[in-house]
Amino acid sequence: MKADDLLFISLGGAAAGIARRIAGNVRRDPSQPPMRLLVLDTDDAVLQTVTNPHIEGVSVTIFGTQRLDGKGTGGDHVFGMSAFRDDAQTLLQQIGSPRLAIVLTCCGGGTSGACEPLLRLLNERGIANIVFATEPLPFEGDDRKHCASVVVPTIMANANAATVVPLATLLKDGPEGLTAAQSFEYAADRLSAGVSLLWTLLVHPGYLQFDVEHLRQLLEREGSLTLPFTFSDASAVGETRAAEVVTAITDSSRFKLRGINCLANARTAIVGVLAGEDLRLSELNVLMNGLRGLFHKQTEILLGTVNHASFNGKLEVVVFAFTQSGTEMLSSEDALQPVGRKRSSRQARAKGLTAVKDRFDDVERTIIDGVNYDEPTYLRRNIRLKR
Repeated sequence: MKADDLLFISLGGAAAGIARRIAGNVRRDPSQPPMRLLVLDTDDAVLQTVTNPHIEGVSVTIFGTQRLDGKGTGGDHVFGMSAFRDDAQTLLQQIGSPRLAIVLTCCGGGTSGACEPLLRLLNERGIANIVFATEPLPFEGDDRKHCASVVVPTIMANANAATVVPLATLLKDGPEGLTAAQSFEYAADRLSAGVSLLWTLLVHPGYLQFDVEHLRQLLEREGSLTLPFTFSDASAVGETRAAEVVTAITDSSRFKLRGINCLANARTAIVGVLAGEDLRLSELNVLMNGLRGLFHKQTEILLGTVNHASFNGKLEVVVFAFTQSGTEMLSSEDALQPVGRKRSSRQARAKGLTAVKDRFDDVERTIIDGVNYDEPTYLRRNIRLKR
């Protein structure tokens, strides 16, 4: 892989702090080039904190200065969108032509509104992209929740693949009794861990490679619809580390989204295994046999490994579960609905429901708490539809 094939872009002040953690953690081999991180924001004061001290490979760009004079957006996503468009051509030069861009933004702040024009720019340049976005905590205020409710659909309509992580879900598996500051730190650590492991998997492929081109192929074959995904990571040490990782992934609340088991309903899954040279074949068998049992038998599982001395004694695993192309799990009481750039007509929705039904023909039914979720909601509830 060329050094400029992969670019990490953070958008907004909150994302900048998380991105800085990631950039400081991923350089496993000093002989390899550092992470290419482009930090974008409108607030000059926030970005000054990111560059002190300097981390190799990290570049910072302020945009929208003519409109905002180096200040924040005041929580207005429209200002964030307009500010990006003002400087789109300059930002394009900063981005260059990577094969893949990983984008991180924290929805709820106004700068996250720039995510839509950013993704459009990447798509126009043929740059594959995968987005990690967060939703604010429930108590953060109606203005931030409203901003997120506007920005999230634009991300899901323009990204090649995207996950929207409610910050509250990152805290569910954490220790109790954390202060507010500690809670934010813990959530940032959990999010940065998953992104760091993905970057390491792509940059340092081991015996079983899953690199930038493998991920590009997965994204490109899905066409113009956004591919939603959920993810989680786990690590363990000792003789039973493989079994412990399986248990941790099984119990992760991030794969239990609004009553849906995201692993059991995944169409495609990426399993990244990061270990030292001490990884045993028997451990890999325990790990993969255990994880395989969590997925539907029709799920395509893509495996990649990293073998590096920095992981000696540890086993770290990250799992990405992708749902059906162009669909998302709305709740345990809803059928799968199209969410990508091409959804609009009643005929398209009907076709989507038919496709979901056909997908489960002649295979095991998806039964959760005694309910057959292969059937559309209107059939399960005996609802008469107007024709």
